[in-house]
Amino acid sequence: MFVNHADKRVIRADINSTARVIRKIQDGDLELKEEFIKDNVPYIVRTISNVLGTVVDDKNSEEFSIGLLAFNEAIDRYDPVKNDNFFQYSFMVIKSRLIDYVRRNSKHNKVLPFSYVEDSIHFEDKFLSCDSFRQFENIEVRQELESFEENLKQFGISLKELASSSPKRRDSRLLLIKIARIIASNNEMYEKLVVKKYIPLKELLKYIKVNNKTIQRNRKFIIAVSLILRSNLYDLKEYILGFEKEGKYE
Repeated sequence: MFVNHADKRVIRADINSTARVIRKIQDGDLELKEEFIKDNVPYIVRTISNVLGTVVDDKNSEEFSIGLLAFNEAIDRYDPVKNDNFFQYSFMVIKSRLIDYVRRNSKHNKVLPFSYVEDSIHFEDKFLSCDSFRQFENIEVRQELESFEENLKQFGISLKELASSSPKRRDSRLLLIKIARIIASNNEMYEKLVVKKYIPLKELLKYIKVNNKTIQRNRKFIIAVSLILRSNLYDLKEYILGFEKEGKYE
């Protein structure tokens, strides 16, 4: 048995027709499901890479296995009444499963996943080309992400720069997060950061002994984490908290 050409054309059609494909799969067409997943492997790999901020191996990596399982889960659970855009829905499922994986595995702590923020903000530009695309269901989250991006721009920081300049060493990241937490928890210092657009070094050194060059070299990372800690970006805040907790027990 094989998937006919008509079904393949449906698979590659626009997002609206994708719902019909999913419906046939949920009705028991396993051949079509296998073909649909195979056709969307590039999308799965692209989504994983953007969420994690690193290129994944589409054959051997555990990350790809998690993304593949999440995509399969999205197919099984998709309800067009609640979510009229399957790819929007599958993206959120994949992202959620990967974030859970990141929290459980310290090997991903090379950089904070700032790229997933950028990906969430510009999702429709990167993955979709449908005029009927609707915004994320949680409008408040989207607005918060866009606000975070705009705040970074006021400091002359882009999300791409942030992802590439994040420190690689674990002890360095822990130190910088500690510095950011000091700034975020002190109203006076945080106000100076937000209003005057610089790290209040003189005040900061009263709370922690650190080389001035370390702060200047990692300015973007410190500012970004400080902003996150005072925001409603719960996924990133939980990631930072989990990273700090792991550091205490090493």
